[in-house]
Parts: sequence; C-alpha cells; structure tokens
Amino acid sequence: MRAPYPCYGFSTTYTMLTMADAEPDTGRDTRADELVARPGESLNVELKTWLDPTDDQHVAKLVKGLFAIRNRNGGFLVIGFDDKTLAPDAYPFSRPLEDVYHLDEIQGIVSRYAHESFEVEVRMGERAGNRYPVIAVPDGVRTPVAVKRDLLDKATQKALLAKGDIYFRTLQSNGTASSARITPADLSALLEICFDNREADIGRFLRRQLGGNVPETLRALLGQQPAPSEADQLRARAEAVIMRGDAAFDAARAAAPLPDSRKSFLDGLTMRVGMAASPIHPDALATSEFMNRFASANPQYTGWPAWLDARGFYKEKDRAKVEGGAWVADIRGGDAGERERLEYQLYDPRGDFYVRRLMQDDTADNVQPFVALDPVLMLYRVTEFIAAGISALRGAGWNEADSAGFAFSWSGLNGRRLTSWANTMRFFGAGEGYQSHTAVANSYVEVGLDTPHLALAPAVERAVAPLFACFNGYQPPATLVEEAVRALIERRL
Repeated sequence: MRAPYPCYGFSTTYTMLTMADAEPDTGRDTRADELVARPGESLNVELKTWLDPTDDQHVAKLVKGLFAIRNRNGGFLVIGFDDKTLAPDAYPFSRPLEDVYHLDEIQGIVSRYAHESFEVEVRMGERAGNRYPVIAVPDGVRTPVAVKRDLLDKATQKALLAKGDIYFRTLQSNGTASSARITPADLSALLEICFDNREADIGRFLRRQLGGNVPETLRALLGQQPAPSEADQLRARAEAVIMRGDAAFDAARAAAPLPDSRKSFLDGLTMRVGMAASPIHPDALATSEFMNRFASANPQYTGWPAWLDARGFYKEKDRAKVEGGAWVADIRGGDAGERERLEYQLYDPRGDFYVRRLMQDDTADNVQPFVALDPVLMLYRVTEFIAAGISALRGAGWNEADSAGFAFSWSGLNGRRLTSWANTMRFFGAGEGYQSHTAVANSYVEVGLDTPHLALAPAVERAVAPLFACFNGYQPPATLVEEAVRALIERRL
C-alpha cells in the first residue's frame, strides 16, 4: 500500500509502514520470538499453559483471556507457559500444533462468544527448537466486548461463561496482572480506553488538534506568556535524571569494565531517556509491589520494550536490583551467540526513571555498525518510550491529571547517514544522502498522563526534531510521524 507525498518540490511516494518494519526481515516473527524468549505477564500480555480448543473448560479460559486483553486495548495471549514459573510446558497433544491452534479454530471461538466479534492473529514464536502459539489481539475497542451466550459444563451444568460477562486485565492487590470479571474499580479505565478510541472526549479532541500541551498551546494562540516555573522545573528534573543515570552508568563501567572486544559499543548509537513524573512521590519505596505495578502497566509494544522489567532475566548479573532507593539493572548481551545488548536502567519510584540503550542500528546483522540511523525505527523507539512511560506511571500510582517530562539525548551521531536499513523498500520522505556532522543531540517534551497514545504524534515530532536536524536539516514528513505512531500503537510491527 502506497500513499502520495509531495517532498522538496517534486512528487514522490513513501512506503506505508507494515508489520515487518520494526525489525529486519528474517522470515521469522521476531515479536513472537521475543515474547516466548522472555515470557512475562503485564496488562497487555497473558501467559497460559497449553489449552485444548475442543475442551469447554479450556475454551472458557481462552475466551476470558482474549476478551480481557481486547478490553484492555489489545495485546498478546502466549500459550504453553506456566504463569507462575514462566517456564515452558511440554506439548501435550497428539495433533500437530498448527492444527490445534489453527486460526479458523481460534477465530471461531471468538466469533461464537463475543457479542461484537474482533479479528485475532495466531503467530508462532520459537524457543530452543520448539514453537509456541502467540495469539495477537488488536487494539481499538470502542464498545466493551461481552460474552453473548452461556457455556455450561456438561457434567455439572455449572456456568463456565455467562451471557453479559465482561472480562478485563486488571492489577491484583500485589500489583500483578490477571484476567477477571470486571469490577467497579476498573470501570473508569475501561471507559477511558473506549472513549480514547472513539475520540469522544472534547479535551482529548483538543489535544489531538493542538498537540500534547493544550493549555500552553492555547496561551500561545492568544498571545499570552506561558505559565512560569513549573514547566521549567520539570524540564530541569528530567535533564537531571539523565545526568544521574549517566553517572551511575559510568560508575558501573569503572567497577566492571567491558571486555576490549566490546568497548567500541560505548561509542555506538546510544539513546538516553530521562522521564520525570510530576508530582514527585517523596515517600515512595523501591518495593516489589511498586515494580509489579510499573511493569504490569507497560503495553510492551515491541519485543524489547521501553522501560523493560529486568528482574526475571535468566542471567543473574543482568537482573534488576535495588540500589540507593531505586531499581537498577546493568544489562550486557553479546555472550554465547546472544544478540548484542548494552543497556542501563535506573527506576526511582519517587518519580525519576532513566534508560541508556545501545540502538540496534549498530547491532543488527544486516547493517554495518557505526554508519547508519534508520529514522522510522527511531520514531518507533521515541513513541514507545513516551507511550509506555505514560502507561507505566499510571499503573504505578500517578493519575491522569499528572504529567511527565521526557528528556532525550543521543550520542554517536557523527558521520552517520539516514538509511532505511531495516526495510530497504521504505522511503522516509527524503533521499538517503543526509549525514550528521554532530556527535550529540538533545530534546525535551512534556506530556500529560491523560494523553491517548494515538495522540502522541505532535510530542514525538517535537522530540525527534533536534536529532534529525543534525542530518543536514532533515525533517520527517508529518504524515510519516503520524503513521509511525499509529503503526506502533496498533501493534502493526
């Protein structure tokens, strides 16, 4: 699918984003592979042991899980894993996996019991030579999905599903996610999701038209001076988060240096994000419950998501631990055939969150290291850090009236060129001769926590503008930014 886009005085086109755009095309479903490689539950991801779609007891579990994820605005149901141990279960069926979890079978269950049917996808993730179904549930719910007919246990006549029941992914008292019949406490969250998708709320409508900060934009339109001080203080905090995280990272490298073979990655394309939540929660502690809530609310739009929870990593040295009142993780990949990783995280529950990440432009197999920056991949990453940050903060105790400042810093830019290396058929609104002669770029945006994820394009555009300007003044077409945001949020990667 192609759409016309005028650029620099001549008519051209850019390729619309597709499911293959988030990762290089390897013939594998990289999102499904990541989900089964690092299984874990959140509000948008649920694990289930093997379920037989021909067994009524198991059908009820499938319906509850899929409907709950749909009402939470989409996500994934991963089959074949114990949700307590996160370990894979042995395949129990005599029939081939593709027959048991055929799309027609799963879609038929959804259509049979959903009062308003929705399409699902059945993907396959691979781990240690075994395949596991990953059922992808789309976002965009506008009316809560309810059960349209009863399902009774044939032996006991007990109701496994009851007509009119609505299921929802919710947080239990200890901050872990589960699928359950909706309770009054979750009604507001469900209604907000539906309103966001319908674009019915006038405040959100104004935000979509005027950008992320409606009051500031209105003041500018009326010729008034911006409100003083609070916005400046939040920006200073977000930038200070990056300085705090950088200092912690440098200390970690001094204590445990990288091997000589990997030290070059310290100068690679690196993205730092400092997220400062407002207001500060001065008494918050780095408890497991806090981290459960923060991580469970993460929509996990990509296989290696923004604001990753590293507590359950299989290598002990990579796991997050509490240091100085914050959850800290120092992740180093690249061993024993692993994908190259270099990431540092510092999550302070009082309101300061930091990630330092080596970008895949220097680690992927199909691009030469230290020479390229894929602009659409960067649009995805910036969008996810903002969108997932909003969700995670809401899950961790901040509310829709609060806000967050996002400071971004990129290094390792000098000499790079903008290149669509992840999808060579993708055109991003300019020729590929755009090269940076600047080493570092910085930016900042403030976003209200009530901002719908699909309304983030203006904030993303402001966040990436200083980065792309380093490349001989490149500006991504607004249409490209909008489509990149939509592709990520709608999980069309």
